[in-house]
Amino acid sequence: MISLEQVSVQRRGVIALDQFTHTIHPGQSVAVIGPSGSGKTTLLETLATILPIHSGNFSLSGLASTTSPQSAQQLLGYVPDIIPIWPMIRVDECLELFASSLGLRGNEISNAVTRSLKEVSLHSLQGHRIDTLSSGQSKRLLLARALLCEPSILVFDNPYSGLDPAGRQIVEELVTNSQITGRIIVAAFNDANISENFTDLIVMKDGRKIAGDRFKPELFTDVTEWQIRLKCPASAAHAAKILRHLTLSSTIVDEDYLLCNLATRRGPIEEALAALARAGCPIATCAYDPPWPAQVLRAVAHE
Repeated sequence: MISLEQVSVQRRGVIALDQFTHTIHPGQSVAVIGPSGSGKTTLLETLATILPIHSGNFSLSGLASTTSPQSAQQLLGYVPDIIPIWPMIRVDECLELFASSLGLRGNEISNAVTRSLKEVSLHSLQGHRIDTLSSGQSKRLLLARALLCEPSILVFDNPYSGLDPAGRQIVEELVTNSQITGRIIVAAFNDANISENFTDLIVMKDGRKIAGDRFKPELFTDVTEWQIRLKCPASAAHAAKILRHLTLSSTIVDEDYLLCNLATRRGPIEEALAALARAGCPIATCAYDPPWPAQVLRAVAHE
């Protein structure tokens, strides 16, 4: 479990995390969003025990970060956004060095290196020099480093950055599997393009948590309307008429597509879809546009 109680953190004398309180339980995967400078990276570096706390209480699985920093670090793997300057050695040699620094010895090191490289699909490159890796492969190597000790907590900063679809799939599988294995995952996103397999969402602004709940749009009640894009083949104008009593506004993009703003007080999006279905209006797709976390961020960031 991760517990933060009234935690404040300073960077260069300026408060970057302000009275932050939140609890994360095993099996939860938490997406963190917020505008630039909102404190997302500061929160992650605090969780990774890179930054010391200025005040408050912070513990990982019952271990206080201030009194047991080394024990706390062994519980987690941290994947930063920026790829570091790696030593010009082989991939497996690099991971062996990190495994040794984490306290692994003998066969533990080779087993951990082999396992972590397989988890990120880099096992075929273990004998290659690091400077021959692509940026996406280097990002996977960062992930392999984080997985060396099979941590119970994984912390990602901008997890999809630099990854191709196959690399992104690896991250998404880790998130999905965490709900089965009990691993905690905390990931900060620079945009709001977040996969639906996260269990929770935190919105930050000016170093504070301004919203936080399960990963369900209807729980974020600060949003007064949802913008959605409907594809109703050759029936966009007809759909606009059917939804007139539910929408605040609508725009017919072309004969197939309709953009509309639904008042959240009138019920969930499913009611709009049901109204279209009852009227016999064809529906090919329906999606939040932009993604609903971005709409949450837009609503709460302007408060």
